[in-house]
Amino acid sequence: MKNISSNLFHHIGCLSKDAYFIFNTAHNCFHYLNPAFEKIWELPINQVELNPSILLDIIHPEDRGYVQDCYADALQSAQEHKFEFRICPASGQEKYLQLSLYPLDADYGTNSIAGIARDITVLQNNVLYAERINGRKNSMLHILAHDLKGPMGTMDVLAASIKSGLEEEKTENLLQSVEFIQELCQRNISLIRNVIDLEFLESPEVGLHKERVDLVWSINDVLNTYKNSEDIIRKKFTLTSSAEKIYVQIDNLKIIQAFNNLLSNAIKFTPANGLIEVHIQEQHPWVILTVRDNGIGIPDHLQPYIFDKFTKARRLGLNGEETTGLGMSIIKTIVELHGGRIWLESKENMGTAFYIELPML
Repeated sequence: MKNISSNLFHHIGCLSKDAYFIFNTAHNCFHYLNPAFEKIWELPINQVELNPSILLDIIHPEDRGYVQDCYADALQSAQEHKFEFRICPASGQEKYLQLSLYPLDADYGTNSIAGIARDITVLQNNVLYAERINGRKNSMLHILAHDLKGPMGTMDVLAASIKSGLEEEKTENLLQSVEFIQELCQRNISLIRNVIDLEFLESPEVGLHKERVDLVWSINDVLNTYKNSEDIIRKKFTLTSSAEKIYVQIDNLKIIQAFNNLLSNAIKFTPANGLIEVHIQEQHPWVILTVRDNGIGIPDHLQPYIFDKFTKARRLGLNGEETTGLGMSIIKTIVELHGGRIWLESKENMGTAFYIELPML
């Protein structure tokens, strides 16, 4: 039974992304280190086996004493001991680890302790980022409430005026009121967009929550919303794909955000009755998502700056829509977080095509 348990532990260790180990506390040596141990700690296994104390050297100085205390407590206990700390590996990228220690009984070797070290850096960074967001949300909401209160009140008054005008058939006044409402709506949509876009500037600090997604289904689900509004948007939307289903490992919310931004740009720079085509192509080991329009295109001298933050390539839309110049930078950030890339092809008065290349499963 002992051999079966030992073999099972070793088998799981070989497959796991977490660091598995067995350590003899009396002789200060490791009986077992799995392959993931080297990746997480960024130290060659043979060096750790020769000199286990080098692990203590890369523990964050502020956490070193805490780790030593927790380790000492674990040796005195027959229960699982779990704690978290930081390490400063050779890459220079600080990591957060969660360490679980399990004292072993005599059947597995005297004075032996098993452990699992899990890299929780992404989770911890998300928590820290969420705390910063919570710290700012009240002031942001106050600003939004203040800036939206006036225009919304004005629109309420104008709506009442329109209702009265309909009853009295004051057509000219109605048209002016509607135009004013449209202008106020555009201004406040821009305000909300600016807040969202600026907030995203720190989003690379947040790790991806990847899941297995059928990209064809996901993109089609979004595009159907636009198709149902073709008469209002005055654009035609199409979707083609090289396969009925194409699976990728992505953070679906972020990729859909990028896709929506591309569609929004295509709509702004494509005239009425224009065509926006979306195509998904398997090109192993990549999948390429293309968004193509037959709009006004991008001048050659602006194309090198399209993906810059607050780019000087920003232009008003065909209906005067304003932009912060952040949209394309956000898309590029999302794509690169996935290990992909984005590029474009465009000619003035002939249209633009954006290509997003993502790794397949």
